[in-house]
Amino acid sequence: MLLFFCGIFFISTGSYPQDASGGLGIWLQEVGFFAGYGKGDLESEKTLEFIPLGFRFGFDVRPLVKKLGWEPKGLLEFVCEPYVGSNLQPKDNMEFGLAFLIKYGFPFTEKLYPFIEVGTGPYYITWSTNTQSTQFNFDSQGGLGLLYFFENHWAANAALRFRHVSNAAIKQPNGGIESLVYLLGFSYYY
Repeated sequence: MLLFFCGIFFISTGSYPQDASGGLGIWLQEVGFFAGYGKGDLESEKTLEFIPLGFRFGFDVRPLVKKLGWEPKGLLEFVCEPYVGSNLQPKDNMEFGLAFLIKYGFPFTEKLYPFIEVGTGPYYITWSTNTQSTQFNFDSQGGLGLLYFFENHWAANAALRFRHVSNAAIKQPNGGIESLVYLLGFSYYY
């Protein structure tokens, strides 16, 4: 699988996001991975601490919004992030999610892009809490970050996200679990 991704990286052409020519196929313009640390409070329970690891697939939506009459400068993506989290507290637990985000990055310089992102997606935890009555939930999040293109196609990124987990009132209690998540990653842009 590593050879597959390496092959895709080296046979493609492109440049910085504002000049992207369509990426892989028509829409895919970013493939990356991330890791981080998150911390939140569980009501009447212990602290929630976790280490998320995941992949990032960014799809260029600028051609679509241009048809609607808006020509954004910079980076505008629909992002899909499958991830897994290993919990430090409560111990021996895991979380799994699939986040769908909209990400907008404005070019501060040719290599530096501050960005905002917001989205939601399905989320599953392997333990039961007093706060949430279901293990299946939704992970809504929003945050700020920074992309730095250290080479033509490669970017390092850092982000701070606020995350709210709840079950969308499927079952009570539905108190929600809030946490701050710090993320670091690398991405390849086609």
